[in-house]
Amino acid sequence: MQNVTECRLCSKPELIEFLDLGKQPLANKYPYEKDFATEDFFPLSVHFCKNCKNVQLGTIVSRARMFEDYYYLSSVNPGLVRHFQEMAKTLAKEKFVVDIGSNDGILLKPLKELGVKAIGVDPSINVSKIANDQGLTTITAFFNEEVAEQIVKEYGKATALVASSIFTHLENPHAFIKGVEKLMDDTGSFIIEVEYIGNILKDIQFERFYLDRIFYYSLTSLRDLFALYDMTVTDVEKIAPHGGSLRVEVKKANPNHRPSERVTRLLKEEEQTLNPAALEKFRQTVDQYVNDFRNKLIAYKKANIKVAGYGAPARVSTICNYGKIDSSLIPFLIDDSPLKQNRHSPGTHIPIFSNEYLEKNKADALVVFAYEYFDDIKEKTKHGKYKYMTAIPPQEIS
Repeated sequence: MQNVTECRLCSKPELIEFLDLGKQPLANKYPYEKDFATEDFFPLSVHFCKNCKNVQLGTIVSRARMFEDYYYLSSVNPGLVRHFQEMAKTLAKEKFVVDIGSNDGILLKPLKELGVKAIGVDPSINVSKIANDQGLTTITAFFNEEVAEQIVKEYGKATALVASSIFTHLENPHAFIKGVEKLMDDTGSFIIEVEYIGNILKDIQFERFYLDRIFYYSLTSLRDLFALYDMTVTDVEKIAPHGGSLRVEVKKANPNHRPSERVTRLLKEEEQTLNPAALEKFRQTVDQYVNDFRNKLIAYKKANIKVAGYGAPARVSTICNYGKIDSSLIPFLIDDSPLKQNRHSPGTHIPIFSNEYLEKNKADALVVFAYEYFDDIKEKTKHGKYKYMTAIPPQEIS
């Protein structure tokens, strides 16, 4: 475990703490009952760099401990499957694609179906095995310069590299980018899909802060980071996954590789919206929402309204541990991932079951934690008449 005192991107001592979420467990570790006594908790504080507008955690836990044994499967989410099917179509003309952080092959599968030469790199031993067992070539490793050289030697240089929802996890993005430099063709593109700090602040998505992720990027911080390696952010697009993300295109510096109008526009927007005053307003609203959510659950309990949660993503850990919400208020969670079923939520130890459990153990209200997949969840739970609600902000939805 490391504690940071200066920005890990620009190395300036410009960090200010704007949110303290107390002691938190590892959000993507789902313990059995026998593991409760040995579960570890770490300080979770969130800091803003006034110099490069990057947001980062104050505590860093070993990446090997975090990701070599992992419980997140992308392909169990129909919305994400559709997202990567569409992305594969945009990559259909590429000669060679490398998906870094490829998980269970959610992008590799549609690329293979389109006849695109593609391989994945993923550090998770159990998840990369799932991909390889499906014939989706996946190297089990943390991506770095050595892995990049190995791929170039065996397959050649990549015309497109993809890193979707993993760039925030990196302990050392500088070393990662050096690997990208070695692997990417001079005319190729590096496509990053990254959870956007602008959306997190605007929509009060504090639950997206957890120990898996170290960095929460602005476009400003990405531009400055890649500029250190003579690389240019050439385009940006706001996309829906993970509560609102950015899809950023990066190319090696070249007179023909210039920032698009969308890049220029978002950089100007961040000059106005990412500042200490906005962070303080965010912190105050977080506490209000958490208190309101807990009070709503208490009111349900007093009214004998039976509650369950649907979805056990990592954000459940942040919300429930910060809000001190356990199985006395949410007796069980439903999740479609078999890797999480028959385990418990980190820290607060709410039991997790499959959808079949919900059919036999009826609830009156469902807290939809995986809210971006609400339509899919509503379809999966049409067997009952439920009152649906979100946790943050706490509100009933239909």
